[in-house]
Amino acid sequence: MSDTSIADTQSANPAVHTSALDSPLDFASAVLFSSMENGTLATAQHDVYAATSVAEIHAALAELHQQEAAVTQRLNDLIASQKDLSRELGRLDLLRAHLGTQVVNTRAISNGMLSDAASTANRISTAVKRLDHEQSNVKATLEVVEQVAELKACVLGVHGSMGAPQDWETAAGYLSRASKIPDEVIDGSFAEEIVPTAEVPDPPRVTLNAAAESLCGLFLREFEKAATEGDGSRVTRFFKLFPLIGRTDTGLDAYGRYVCQGVAARARTNFNSAPPSQRQESYFYGQTLTKLFEHIAQIVDGHEPLVERHYGPGMMAKVIERLQIEADVQGGIVLDTWHDERNIDRKLTDIKSYAFSFLLQSFKPANGTPRSGSPANATGRTSEDEGVDMKEVDGLLAESALMLGRWALYSRFISDKCAVRFSFRLCATILTSPAC
Repeated sequence: MSDTSIADTQSANPAVHTSALDSPLDFASAVLFSSMENGTLATAQHDVYAATSVAEIHAALAELHQQEAAVTQRLNDLIASQKDLSRELGRLDLLRAHLGTQVVNTRAISNGMLSDAASTANRISTAVKRLDHEQSNVKATLEVVEQVAELKACVLGVHGSMGAPQDWETAAGYLSRASKIPDEVIDGSFAEEIVPTAEVPDPPRVTLNAAAESLCGLFLREFEKAATEGDGSRVTRFFKLFPLIGRTDTGLDAYGRYVCQGVAARARTNFNSAPPSQRQESYFYGQTLTKLFEHIAQIVDGHEPLVERHYGPGMMAKVIERLQIEADVQGGIVLDTWHDERNIDRKLTDIKSYAFSFLLQSFKPANGTPRSGSPANATGRTSEDEGVDMKEVDGLLAESALMLGRWALYSRFISDKCAVRFSFRLCATILTSPAC
């Protein structure tokens, strides 16, 4: 019988224990006993005790011989395989012994070497963390020391530049450098202890604020003086210094006033330099308004790079707001003058009271009697010779269309520059004009 058959026999018969394999005879008896219990042996067809004749006794005896031969064969097979099974069991016992030794060694390593290594690693990790913390503290201290040294250099530089040299650009540069130092360093006790000197005894914050206010007033006076004298280079020079001292709004406000003065002066020149005869031309006011828009567009397009470079992206929008206020004022003057000199109200009144003959005919019935409420019953001009000049009306409409078209282009340009849609008062003035 094969090893598989032995295993099957053991699994199917728990009574056949591994300890029974110590003796081949005991093992065979156990297998035979188990087989008899499970009915694996064939049941004799002829019972010798129930035999009634010699032939039946012989038949029962033959069957018993066959069963004996089968059992003997199975026992022989089991005894033959007992050697291999014993050898494998011996190998298993040997492996179990080696495995037990390895388990003992592993536990010894875990309890001895690894525990020491884990403890050592924990100590090293704690030391490294402590070292990193100390290193970060040292770096932070060095950074504060460097910032305080930079602050002291800026304070002394501002004080020296504003003295006899009067180097305003250098002084503004020192203030710009000082603005990059954190506030907690400038206002810290360490800086208040280290920075003040005999020449500059005040705390650094007081010194920097005083210098910024002094320079702001000086730059503003010089800027306005240069704007009055028309010195464009000096205007640009002082305009670039306001952001360095932290006075961006003041610089943009001064610059806005400056460009608005130029827009107003140009608009007055374009409007007042024209003789009265030229004002009677059909498109004079439309062209004047076009020149105003073109001038503002040139200012925005030409000065935007300078403003964006020194004041930051999007800062031109603040200047455009000031320009738009001036555009509303100057454009309103043009529109009001156009409305008065073109007699818009009178022409509208004439148009409303004008009796068109073809319109009157459309209101008359077939018998020629005017209908009730017909314009023919209203008192008005009795002759078309006294009517409104259609060419003049056409010129007014054309000029209105020109102004609206120029305003549409201008508003689109400004909206693209500012990325926002303005609600211009000038648009409302034009669209609510009686001529429209």
